[in-house]
Amino acid sequence: MDLEEVMGLQELEQRKKVLVFGGNRFVGKALIEKLLDQGYNVDMFNRSGTGPDYVMETCEANIIQGDRNNSEDIDKINFDSYGCIVDMCLFFESQFDLIEHLIPNETNYIFVSSGAANSNYSEHYGDYGHDKKQVERRLQDSKLNYKIVRPSYIVGQGNHRPRLGYYMNKIINREHIEIDGNGQNNVNIVFVQDVVKHLERLATTPERTYEMIELVGDNIQIIDLIYKVNEYSREGEVLLVQDDEKAILPKNDFTFETNWDYTKLDEGLKDYAEWYYKEGAKGYGYNI
Repeated sequence: MDLEEVMGLQELEQRKKVLVFGGNRFVGKALIEKLLDQGYNVDMFNRSGTGPDYVMETCEANIIQGDRNNSEDIDKINFDSYGCIVDMCLFFESQFDLIEHLIPNETNYIFVSSGAANSNYSEHYGDYGHDKKQVERRLQDSKLNYKIVRPSYIVGQGNHRPRLGYYMNKIINREHIEIDGNGQNNVNIVFVQDVVKHLERLATTPERTYEMIELVGDNIQIIDLIYKVNEYSREGEVLLVQDDEKAILPKNDFTFETNWDYTKLDEGLKDYAEWYYKEGAKGYGYNI
């Protein structure tokens, strides 16, 4: 094997090595499992043990334990060794300051932002949306090979936060569900499998595309979502309590571009309900 072939293999090996910031819960966990299945060498950087079902005991990813707010912990990472970095837990510019100068310009860097950073809606999400937007701007002003993903409201199997499971539990046990006002606030639902699918695609696309992707699904009003969840509960009753003291978001349609093959609401809810009855409810500590 000549030098050129050796260098080619080394480059290929680097491309197959991925660093995931976060990754011990929900989307990050599902992404790591997917990348490992595809033959990638995955390192996961996190504080360890911050979730009820964190992957450290079951995952084949190499664990780099540390706090991303601590520069000494950041120094544990050999940024030059990765072909791709997926950042699941970047919330503040101060966190970006610690890593920007360490990431090679050619490295495929994927920032998981949020639909809350969309300028049409960020004012409704307070500091969270504002802070995510500020990090996006910093990335766009940098020399990094970045891609930005803005998922909307992520739900699905393996979520460490009940979200849909909260409604399912209340309906099954005939407990009151408190809603803001009349429940006509809109929410845009995207399922975890769709987020993972697109993150995997971006992770395997090393070219400089500077993409800004709105990962969205179906729009639905909260009250309609609750009744839709009820359709997939085996038994129960919807009992609503309106809280008129809570602020109602201005009416908006969340008119994101949805020209991709995303999981439709009914399909996703059916799969979620099956998972919920099989293992989800127990994981949440709910009785069924």
